[in-house]
Amino acid sequence: MTESANPIPRCRAWSEMVPGRFDEATAREAAVRARTHLGGSADLMVLFVSCDYSEPLKDLIEIMQIHGHCLHVVGCSASGIVAMGREEEEMPGFSMLALKMEGAELCILPMPCDTEGSEWTQARRWTQNAGTGWIVLGNPASLGEEWLDEWNSAAAPAPIYGGLASGSHKADELFVFTETGIHESSAAVAIGFRGGVRVGGLVSQGCRPIGEPLTITKVDHHLIHKLASKDAYAQLQSAFQSLPEKMREKAQGNILVGLAMTEYVEDFHSGDFLVRSILGGDPNNGVLAVGAHPRVGQTLQFQLRDRDAAEAELLQMLRRQQTELGREPFAAMLFTCGGRGQRMFGVPNHDAALVQSVFHDLPLAGFFCNGEIGSVGRRAYLHGFTASSAFLVEKPV
Repeated sequence: MTESANPIPRCRAWSEMVPGRFDEATAREAAVRARTHLGGSADLMVLFVSCDYSEPLKDLIEIMQIHGHCLHVVGCSASGIVAMGREEEEMPGFSMLALKMEGAELCILPMPCDTEGSEWTQARRWTQNAGTGWIVLGNPASLGEEWLDEWNSAAAPAPIYGGLASGSHKADELFVFTETGIHESSAAVAIGFRGGVRVGGLVSQGCRPIGEPLTITKVDHHLIHKLASKDAYAQLQSAFQSLPEKMREKAQGNILVGLAMTEYVEDFHSGDFLVRSILGGDPNNGVLAVGAHPRVGQTLQFQLRDRDAAEAELLQMLRRQQTELGREPFAAMLFTCGGRGQRMFGVPNHDAALVQSVFHDLPLAGFFCNGEIGSVGRRAYLHGFTASSAFLVEKPV
């Protein structure tokens, strides 16, 4: 738990993890701590809560509003919670991020499953009128690629980061909410920023490139026939054979495709690709089926996903963010895949601790997701096995 070290305190943040089942006194103490460290009322409280909080959620929101002096409360259910260098997987409780942002404006929209209506008009107008970015907390039962395609048309190229609610294998037990309660018929709750705050971020896809960048020369929807005028399947075999022998066994089932988001790059790196799964291959016809619709002329490079690559890539991207953001962020949110954590890295707190190692006492909250949302290039995508992180930066007056 800490307050932001931003030298100009127009924007301040407080984050903490509150483990355990709902307890009124404990929640009230957390709300008071947030108000105290912010030096007054909060403009926004973001909460990530375990599914057992669905029944007392109304009480939790009321406590944050009354004792935290916060009008707007937004969040979703979570299978595990994250705050300040700490991750707790499959544990009851909540993590919170309280934001005080003088000079900033907020747009909070419960977004319907249908891709039309007044909310979509509001989102478009907000982005067109100097919107600086969005956080999207989605319900996996209704937010899919088609919905996100429409959201990109409304909100991109403003940065978009977020995650899909988690915490149960039963779809009807997952939820997103605002201060008015759970939005059962909404695909997502979206938080737009503009004015004195801008949004930056990263998507660490947990891979490193292998083999050589190749131009797609024949493709039919999701079927890649030719790479650099050679059979795509043969090119996959060549990339596999390029690995050291001791790595090949580990690579079985962990090779994916990376599709370049721009061709105006001399040397491709991990963050330049949208990573998607290989769905199957036909060695007789030389064809690969992938979880995307690549185009002729696009650069493809095969990617290897493993623990070491995931750690190295996230660390590299965090350090790059330090430079690209231009100034220290005052708050952050971390959306990490439920398949990461100790399952992937074998140690607790991996992603959250890595963020803290680079950004030190930055107030941060987040959760383990059913899917991560993050911008790659000029639009947002749904990802898996990734760590997506949004950074809030104060804009100069």
